[in-house]
Amino acid sequence: MMNWPFAKDSQIMSRSLVFCLIALILPLVPALADETPETLLIRVALDNDKFGRRRGEVDLALSAFAPEVVVYAGQRSADPRVWQVRHEDLEAFKGAMEQDLRTNRYEIERQVPYIHVRGKKAIVTTLDSGQVVERGSGVARPLRSASLWYFTKIEDKWLITGVVQDTGDEKPAPASGQVAGEIAEVLRDEEAGWEKGSVSALAGLYDDDFTIMDAGGLLPPDKWVLLLGTTDELEKWLEKRLQRTRYQLDRQVVQTYLSAGGKEALALTREQVSVIYESGPASHQMERWVLWTMSRRSGSWKITSALYRLGLPQ
Repeated sequence: MMNWPFAKDSQIMSRSLVFCLIALILPLVPALADETPETLLIRVALDNDKFGRRRGEVDLALSAFAPEVVVYAGQRSADPRVWQVRHEDLEAFKGAMEQDLRTNRYEIERQVPYIHVRGKKAIVTTLDSGQVVERGSGVARPLRSASLWYFTKIEDKWLITGVVQDTGDEKPAPASGQVAGEIAEVLRDEEAGWEKGSVSALAGLYDDDFTIMDAGGLLPPDKWVLLLGTTDELEKWLEKRLQRTRYQLDRQVVQTYLSAGGKEALALTREQVSVIYESGPASHQMERWVLWTMSRRSGSWKITSALYRLGLPQ
């Protein structure tokens, strides 16, 4: 391939142009007091998805997604006990979108109620409203759909690495409560790592691209916050914690959900955590729900996210 002498300069100019445009836009959005260059770039990615759907342009919509994206079905509920894996990867997602956009035209608007950024990770909630028109018959049906998005900044671009489509406030029947042995084994290994105080055993269970979050005892995702998102900070945090404290966990794997192709999984645990401080007799206990996502795209099952203190209704 020929190396054009101006290619690198062109890339630099393009990046500069993006940030110049952001600088021009910022004064025009005084209502968004917490807006930053990063949140504006995230909004650009969400707009690519929205406008791609509105125009029927699959490539534009998919330009916002990472190759390893996982798409989950929210089943119109914020309760992850009923969530399922809808598409395991970008290829499966692309095929479904192509079929959908051949059949339907999306006349939608998108609100972005919540963006939380920490380092190179972000979580976002959106609310789409409008109508979906069947191309053949012209029949329109109303659309109102909330979604939860996971972003990672890869080089200079924010890409969607996961999305839970169509969350909401409906309360469907509880899931089956089935537990896959291979997923439960990973979670038992994670539990043992805490009790042994082993940084390497714990860190080795996480994927290279992972997110750890805290729900703060709440169910709606617009209150969730990011805690950790890189292997380096995970290891440093574990070293600091495990030098001072000992952990005892009583973990129950309540249910798991495996994708059709067996490459992605969801899991829910309920656990009692006891923290004992080395410097004295003080100890703390906590009961919590934890939502896990896992992948074996690297060959073995790895944890891709953990959401602590999820506020599930009893």
